[in-house]
Amino acid sequence: MHDPKHGWEGTDVSHVTAFSPTNNTEEDRQQTDSMDVCSTLVLAGLVLTVLWWRTAKRRSKVQVRLPPGPPGLPGLGNLLQLDRHAPFVTLLRLSASYGPVMTLYVGTQRLVVLVGYDAIKEALVEHADDFTGRAPLPFLVKATKGYGLVISNGERWKQLRRFTLSTLRDFGMGRKGMEEWIKEESRHLVDRVNSTKASSFDPTFLLSCTVSNVICCLVFGERFSYDDGFFLTLLKIISQTLKYFSSPMGQVYNIFPWLLDRLPGRHRAAFDDIEKLHKFIMDKIQEHQETMDPNSPRDYIDCFLTKLKQEQDNATTEFIHKNLVSTVLNLFLAGTETTSTTIRFALSVLMKYPNIQEHMQQEIDTAIGPERCPNMEDRKSLPFTDAVIHEVQRLLDIVPMSLPHYAVHDISFRGYDIPQGTMIIPLLHSVLREEQHWDTPWSFNPQHFLDLNGNFKKNPAFLPFSAGKRACVGESLARMEIFLFMVSLLQRFTFTCPLGPENIDLSPEYSSFASLPRTTLVLAGLVLTLLWWWTAKYRSKVRLPPGPPGLPLLGNLLQLDRRAPFVTLLKLSASYGPVMTIYMGTQRLVVLVGYDAIKEALVEHADDFTGRGPLPLLVKATKGYGLAISNGERWRQLRRFTLSTLRDFGMGRKGMEEWIKEESRHLVDRVNSTKASPFDPTLYLSCTVSNVICCLVFGERFSYDDDNFLSLLKIISKTIKYFSSPMGQLYNVFPWLLDRLPGRHRAAFDDIEKLHKFIMEKIQEHQETMDPNSPRDYIDCFLTKLKQEQDNATTEFIHKNLVSTVLNLYLAGTETTSTTIRFALSVLMKYPNIQEHMQQEIDTAIGPERCPNMEDRKSLPFTDAVIHEVQRLLDIVPMSLPHYALHDISFRGYDIPQGTMIIPLLHSVLREEQHWDTPWSFNPQHFLDLNGNFKKNPAFLPFSAGKRACVGESLARMEIFLFMVSLLQRFTFTCPLGPENIDLSPEYSSFASLPRTYHIVATPRQN
Repeated sequence: MHDPKHGWEGTDVSHVTAFSPTNNTEEDRQQTDSMDVCSTLVLAGLVLTVLWWRTAKRRSKVQVRLPPGPPGLPGLGNLLQLDRHAPFVTLLRLSASYGPVMTLYVGTQRLVVLVGYDAIKEALVEHADDFTGRAPLPFLVKATKGYGLVISNGERWKQLRRFTLSTLRDFGMGRKGMEEWIKEESRHLVDRVNSTKASSFDPTFLLSCTVSNVICCLVFGERFSYDDGFFLTLLKIISQTLKYFSSPMGQVYNIFPWLLDRLPGRHRAAFDDIEKLHKFIMDKIQEHQETMDPNSPRDYIDCFLTKLKQEQDNATTEFIHKNLVSTVLNLFLAGTETTSTTIRFALSVLMKYPNIQEHMQQEIDTAIGPERCPNMEDRKSLPFTDAVIHEVQRLLDIVPMSLPHYAVHDISFRGYDIPQGTMIIPLLHSVLREEQHWDTPWSFNPQHFLDLNGNFKKNPAFLPFSAGKRACVGESLARMEIFLFMVSLLQRFTFTCPLGPENIDLSPEYSSFASLPRTTLVLAGLVLTLLWWWTAKYRSKVRLPPGPPGLPLLGNLLQLDRRAPFVTLLKLSASYGPVMTIYMGTQRLVVLVGYDAIKEALVEHADDFTGRGPLPLLVKATKGYGLAISNGERWRQLRRFTLSTLRDFGMGRKGMEEWIKEESRHLVDRVNSTKASPFDPTLYLSCTVSNVICCLVFGERFSYDDDNFLSLLKIISKTIKYFSSPMGQLYNVFPWLLDRLPGRHRAAFDDIEKLHKFIMEKIQEHQETMDPNSPRDYIDCFLTKLKQEQDNATTEFIHKNLVSTVLNLYLAGTETTSTTIRFALSVLMKYPNIQEHMQQEIDTAIGPERCPNMEDRKSLPFTDAVIHEVQRLLDIVPMSLPHYALHDISFRGYDIPQGTMIIPLLHSVLREEQHWDTPWSFNPQHFLDLNGNFKKNPAFLPFSAGKRACVGESLARMEIFLFMVSLLQRFTFTCPLGPENIDLSPEYSSFASLPRTYHIVATPRQN
């Protein structure tokens, strides 16, 4: 029912049959407006930089023992680590490492997060006086103008809370009087649902009207018709306001209000809407002032106005007009949306699980019957119904991070210091999903609230309304409404969904302060703002390809899936076409999507698109030298030399084939030594493939037991994994920032230095032993060329280019090919019938003893097709290595200015429906004709295309074929977990798609 890794992402409410609310999801809209106010942005950046510097300086002076937490970035804190749609999921995951009390930073704002029932109860209940502060959320502060109950602290909060609770109780909240109001409103709801005559309808505003009318009776002394256009407009405003407040962009406002207040955007429309609510409330207050009788108050407003009159001479009173307006706004907003959303979700649950709905109706029929109106006394007779309603609230988890608390003074808690001004997040999500308190926390299970005899039982970890002095003031009202409305509806109707139960998605749309964007970069705002302004100004002068609007400094970063950005790019191309512009930070990227666009650019306009993008990670790793990262004359000289040298040593020819066959014998021997026991093939395959490169480059192979060799291979693997991780890609966007900070990138570059050292030592050995007339390998040939051109001032045959080119060959030639073979083995274990088919073909064409050779490919069409399909599905470099506009380019009627990074989205070619029958599934028939013969496909471009295609393509093809056939000739591969537990989705997927690792069993074949 729910995957704890991903969290719940959106309450779906679609049209229903026979009075059924389900899933009519409104997608989260992110809208960004163009910005041309350069001076404002410059000022913003300067202010932020100064504020961060002052914060850092102050933190260094005050010696406090903060709770532990993950390291953050200057200006950003831990924003980049948080899932912007479900940050509470990230926080729960982080607590496994940092404990139930941990510190994070959102921008420069310190947050202390409390995780789990014990920590939250201890703080909010046992240390209630320390934790009663309410955080000054900028969005709420501006919406309420700093007044009212929700956002207040100190004496204002005490006066308003005491008055509000006592007044609402006087009007029957949680008592018989209020119950009658709710029962009356339930009759209106039942009548309106009945009027749909079993046709599908959207229940959203119907439920909002119902719940809001109860609040209106309490606050305004009147209810509104469900057809009142003005009332419906107000409810739409409430819904839109809470949706925006819960969106990533709404949370950006909470982090950078000083910036967004000076810019256009959706926040302006949200505040305009809130002003309409203010005006409505002030009009109602005016009506009350003109008609009220102080001796006979009709509602909350009358009571407040009476109190205001009584205390008009009290200089310290909080009973003033502004607090009245904002407190009424608090009650109207909170009392409408949260309860109606809960009932809407409850109906979706009952349509998803009709057996539960039927059980509840049987219980209701027995206890109440079909005619009598239910009342709160009936709860005792409806334990299953009560349990379901509680479980709905637990699973919905409507405010997963609560409204944040605030340290209004320094707090000491569990041996840690929480300094004044710290925001405190009680992670209610962690309590409502805590395995210690719930048998099946991630599933819907009413048994959580039933004992063995079927009686209702309480659970102390049921805290949807929070706990302590800041718990929701309307808790008893909400409980009463949900129970009476739900029972009234189920007494008279059965709810179904036209789409069927299986199509109801229970993922709710969270309304939480903590729905924060992943990345909000503002450090060094002065420099970056100027760059952005210059970029925006420049864009107006050229005809760039279309693309989604971006944010200053961030570009389109917030729109990209950080673990699989190519997926987002493919989706965007549906709107913006096969040539589109996006921004990563301030770096412009032009993305080429689909076979036609990529072939046209890389092959037909090859000279324009040969530039290689200066990826900061690769530039630093290679120190700016070598083949992979070079351009112009350096690239031409090094590529020509490398290709000719590798061919001289047999790459793609018979000589290289013998090396690979020799290495395959070592691999087979090593696999055989496992004696059909489970083992991790990763290092064996890396050793095998790397040894082929080592023979070419160093003139020697290494033992599989050589510790130094194994250490280097582990470094290569770690380096590629880091390059492919979200943090590795972040380095490519903000290298100037990360170079000044601690982090994994430092360890990665330290590891690369070890590879540099190893290569330089090998070069030194070659210099001491080489014979220029009899070169043994690539290094000998390069050193000979270096010697020949030592007097040529423009030569690229220099020591730095040798070191970095060898590093290029060693890294690329080891990891990509071994990864492909590892993925192939996973595929064959998942689909044993394919493995068997290949083995039968190999047995027929080669037999059990003869070593395979490249000529055998013609006799192994199915095997060849499987190997090609493995490469297509793996999609090992989904975005290719980026190209680069070395000069202004005109392409398909668009301008691509010099300095633009160009992304040939190979993923789009390898998944293009025009070229592949079943692009998203493994299907060797993609490479077989109707007669079972191998057929080529022009869209098979795992090595890219054009002049920048992989220089080792022919070597990689030869290795994959010979190693795979050699292994299948002698072994059958299985997974101890079983085929059904093999997941072919990549573990990392950004720079490179890296498959998951499985232990395998290699059983020798009995031939």
